[in-house]
Amino acid sequence: MADIAAQDLLFYFGFMLAAMSVLSLPLAPATLLAAKTSPALAVALCATVAAAAAAMFDWHFMRRAFRLQALDRLRKHRLFLKAERWATVAPFLTTAAFAGFPVPFTIVRVLMPLSGYPISRYVAAVALGRFPRIFVIATFGEFVEIPDKVLIVLLVAGVVMAAVGALARHLQARVVTRRAQAAAAAVEGDPLDPPVRG
Repeated sequence: MADIAAQDLLFYFGFMLAAMSVLSLPLAPATLLAAKTSPALAVALCATVAAAAAAMFDWHFMRRAFRLQALDRLRKHRLFLKAERWATVAPFLTTAAFAGFPVPFTIVRVLMPLSGYPISRYVAAVALGRFPRIFVIATFGEFVEIPDKVLIVLLVAGVVMAAVGALARHLQARVVTRRAQAAAAAVEGDPLDPPVRG
């Protein structure tokens, strides 16, 4: 039984590492499945370590790879504007709150690394926010029996929805890029601006 619990926690750790990073996968079904074989405290600690590792990756990834155009789109989001104001006053608390409550964590995932907030504080705030959230979900899973099949369907559906959403965003970005390239090519070959002859 202990071997099964350890294997389940290892699988859970790997899933949560991906789920709490750039992929943004559903946390609750996986947590409820893990709580069936492991105590809530062990599940929450495992998820907290995964959250801290994912936060370190995110901090570096966002600073290197995030496109300014995508940041502009995200900045138009009403919640992003609020988070930006909150982050100037209480960056640690803002990060912990977004990690702990079911709100779009992507906002803080982008905002904090790009703002220059120190990685050690960012990782600590993410871990502090994730622990109680996962502990509450895992504790619920210990006391309420939800059939494995239901949880697996919810987990798979969440992963599929995340994949479809990511694919849709990728395709939309390609269309926008193609339109911008076509507009730039049309401007370069504009018949109203004949080439200057020397």
